[in-house]
Amino acid sequence: MAKSKKSANKQSQSQKPRKREILLVDDHPLFRRGMGALLDSQDDLGSVRQAEADFRRTTLDTIRRRKFDLAIVDIGLGGSANGIELVKSITAEQPELPVLMVSMHDEMLYAERALRAGARGYVMKREALDCVLGAIRDVLRGEISIGPGDVEANDF
Repeated sequence: MAKSKKSANKQSQSQKPRKREILLVDDHPLFRRGMGALLDSQDDLGSVRQAEADFRRTTLDTIRRRKFDLAIVDIGLGGSANGIELVKSITAEQPELPVLMVSMHDEMLYAERALRAGARGYVMKREALDCVLGAIRDVLRGEISIGPGDVEANDF
């Protein structure tokens, strides 16, 4: 009987989805911690938080050393750091790494710029958690994901 319980336990563990490695790049510690906790609470998602003064250099160094399934990048990284420029650098160096841009700015204003820079999605930080998780999973599946604003994903 114990043997069948072990094999059943192994079988259920093997059916769990692999945790996807997600790099979080945001200058706000509270957002990184909250988003990281949200991702880590999901069966299929996990996070690595990135918080450095030089976002471009440290982010690129991080993605060179470790394989990620997705990078979530804030559009405004504090100081002179620019998320759009960071997305361009990431996609130039690692074109297979999808990037989801997060922002407090309305889609109409910035989503088009983010997608043209190479991001595969754009979601506002004020969206419901289900919308954010949906955008993450859409981008991980290779889809373009834009929040419920006026920008059309078909344009990209």
